[in-house]
Amino acid sequence: MTNNGTQVHRDDDGDLTVWTQPRFVVSAIVVAIIVVLGVVLTVAGGRGDSTAATPAAQTPPAVAPAPAPGGCDLPAGDQAVPDDTPRDTRWELVGKMIAPTAPKTYGPAVVDDGFRTCFAHSPMGALYATVNFWATGTAKPAVEVLRKLAAPSSARENGIKASLGDDQPSLGQSSGLQVAGFSFASYDQSRAGVKLAFRLQNGRLVQLDTTMLWTRGDWRYEVPLDQRPPTSPLNDLTAFIAWKGT
Repeated sequence: MTNNGTQVHRDDDGDLTVWTQPRFVVSAIVVAIIVVLGVVLTVAGGRGDSTAATPAAQTPPAVAPAPAPGGCDLPAGDQAVPDDTPRDTRWELVGKMIAPTAPKTYGPAVVDDGFRTCFAHSPMGALYATVNFWATGTAKPAVEVLRKLAAPSSARENGIKASLGDDQPSLGQSSGLQVAGFSFASYDQSRAGVKLAFRLQNGRLVQLDTTMLWTRGDWRYEVPLDQRPPTSPLNDLTAFIAWKGT
């Protein structure tokens, strides 16, 4: 991914930080910045405190996201967290990112106006939903991605308000960022903690942690209160199951 249009400055301690912009509030833009220590993956969100917040602090808003268009009747399938590379995955280009698709087993079973929904109520369904969520961010404006694909919360509503009037893809500056592997931090039938490894165009690796919630019959993205999912540079894929589009 390139760092076009992103302003970088150093704080008093010499650390690199990225100037945040409301247009990236979808849960944010993934921006690769080449620094002395390598690649730092920063997720820029709304202007606010960057201190991590617990999901329990979020308050559901009055308006929930619409259910998956056309309904969703995929079987839940195997509830075991995958410990090997998923087989027979077909990959499609979504915006600027390649995303997995298995419409009869894991999802997305519904694609409506470019939004990919209806994923199996299983670890594999959550994994597919996670990658497809980030890929959709390279093709659709932040406000639309939040409305269609994020779980109800105060953070979601704040993100929608901050993104109004911006019709550019939330990850529109992104290029050269593709999935390289995955692992699960946690899983139960209501919540999935998915860790994705991405490989940048220059070959470096970065990690992005994502929480998906099962709500209104589908996996939806949980927007962090500070709009900034945990990210970090990676040296290798030792802690991940290798997985990439072909």
